[in-house]
Amino acid sequence: MAKYDNEFKKEIAELVHNKIKSRSEIKREYGIAPSTVVGWEKQFFGELKKRDDLSPQELEIIRLKKLLKEKEEEVDILKKATAIFSRHLK
Repeated sequence: MAKYDNEFKKEIAELVHNKIKSRSEIKREYGIAPSTVVGWEKQFFGELKKRDDLSPQELEIIRLKKLLKEKEEEVDILKKATAIFSRHLK
């Protein structure tokens, strides 16, 4: 079993708690069981809210954070593509 420091645990818990990544994405990317992530969320954020308990503003913030993440990933891809194509022009 891998040992993680508290800073790493908090970062992962924040990603899931702020709805930036799902627990299944964390499992796929880091190999960390969803139940472990739930424990970390509770450790750092207390009892977890259910989606039904969220206000419309909180839901909008979640939606906007996801959209921002997608756009940042798109920009990164475009930067990499630009770098690759600019090498071939020289």
